[in-house]
Amino acid sequence: MMDKAKWLHALHIDDHRERFHQYGDSLVLQDWLALDRTAAANKRTLYAFMRTTLDFNVSGLVFIRFFDYGWIMTVGWVFLGISVLLGGYGIARYFQVKKHYQKFLQDSPKPKALHPAP
Repeated sequence: MMDKAKWLHALHIDDHRERFHQYGDSLVLQDWLALDRTAAANKRTLYAFMRTTLDFNVSGLVFIRFFDYGWIMTVGWVFLGISVLLGGYGIARYFQVKKHYQKFLQDSPKPKALHPAP
């Protein structure tokens, strides 16, 4: 059973580095493909955040524009606030993961097959 300190460490974004397969001084192709899938998943997650932001934004504007009830207009303003927060969080998370991904690529040795022939 994993103790709490190790479990919390496992949640860290860099924890996966120890699990990569190393052959000599480079990563295997499977690991490079996993990194590419990570980059694609990061973009999909950003698109999902932006889609949700747009949904909250449109819903809020509809509530504010087309309903004259005070509490529904309040819900509309809350939805607009949520859309701003979700959009900001989505963009910040995208750049955080992208920065981590680029740092990992810089720190990782390149496979010999990707080096140009002399």
